[in-house]
Amino acid sequence: MRFLHLVHRSWPYHGGAERYVWEHALAAVKRGHSSTIATTDAWDMSWFVSQQGRHLHPGRTVHRGVEIIRFPVLHPPAQSLLRAVLRRVVRGGPDRFYYPNPFIPLMDRWIGKASGYAIVHANAMPFLINAGYRYALANRVPLISVPHANLGTASHRISPLHYFAGRQKEILRYSSLTVAQNRYEASVYRDECGVPEEKILIHGSGVDPDEWVSASGDTARKALSLPENSRIVLSVTAHCLDKGSVSLLNSCIALWRKGHDFTLVLAGPVMADFRDHLDRIAGDVSPEKLVVTGYIPESIRTHLFSAATVVAAPSRLDAFGIVLLDGWMGNSPVIGCNAGGMPDIIDDGIDGYLVEFGDEEALSERIITLLENDKLAADMARGGKEKVNSYHTWEKVTDRFFQQLEERNICRE
Repeated sequence: MRFLHLVHRSWPYHGGAERYVWEHALAAVKRGHSSTIATTDAWDMSWFVSQQGRHLHPGRTVHRGVEIIRFPVLHPPAQSLLRAVLRRVVRGGPDRFYYPNPFIPLMDRWIGKASGYAIVHANAMPFLINAGYRYALANRVPLISVPHANLGTASHRISPLHYFAGRQKEILRYSSLTVAQNRYEASVYRDECGVPEEKILIHGSGVDPDEWVSASGDTARKALSLPENSRIVLSVTAHCLDKGSVSLLNSCIALWRKGHDFTLVLAGPVMADFRDHLDRIAGDVSPEKLVVTGYIPESIRTHLFSAATVVAAPSRLDAFGIVLLDGWMGNSPVIGCNAGGMPDIIDDGIDGYLVEFGDEEALSERIITLLENDKLAADMARGGKEKVNSYHTWEKVTDRFFQQLEERNICRE
């Protein structure tokens, strides 16, 4: 069978949704199907709405048996006005043209003319879910919708910008299968969008254990000039307020003021709201205490997690929380947030800790507990790694996915 996967970025970019789609596309090929990924030429998300940021060459390539077609993002003048007009006059306008959905007319035309795909697997952004819906409806094939919606928790709901402003609820109800990354996300699709429970799959993401075989903390320390013997608290994300970066930094500053010695490594791009906070405190923190790396290439990622003493992810904006799996695979204990998918992954107090978003005092306590109790930290890391190897490898994740498709008569071998 021919799979059409839709996602906003693809290999060699490996973000959460991007890696999820890539692994499922590879798994389809391994099962004897074919996979085409239709995506954009964006590397940085800023390229979606401006000519700032990095991008790749549009066109067609094949990697590991997967066809990747990149369509160019256009940047017309007077975007705000044009978006407002198109939302009102174009079919599916709210899904396709609310900020930050990009302008990709060549992809729209291609979707309208493409044929031969037996299953559409649409991911992440409304314009892609809508494109998948248009193709599935026109060609009478199954649609699998995977919104990857970061909704927070019932007590602190985050509203993705205009996510449900258009036909998304209707499309999710129409879909042969709607995939959620966590229980709370699934409850929103069921209770608020009206998706029948039997058409919802709580799925999640994974890791590839083979990538960790040669992981070396010393490699990361040398590559990033990290202090040789320092204990490291690591956070890998796009750093911003909702990712808990401000709370984490404040918690660490409080511990440093009490005389605790460790290095906080903030790896990944820095968003504007957190950049302002960093600029304000920059003169008060020693460079040996705080290291901000920017984007981390995949070649150094596993080494960096292996260098960590503690991995902290106090984010309310993670639909799953793959960094927790990375922490465990790097033999580190983890601290997550009681939001999104993290409560589904961490057994609090057993293989990691959960804290409430923004609770800096609790976060400080959990960090220092793990830094000062080697046995507890090692036991938590070991338990988490066993969980990953038993349930959260990409092989096991994709096996469960295709088993579900077969049981639901969506896909056949």
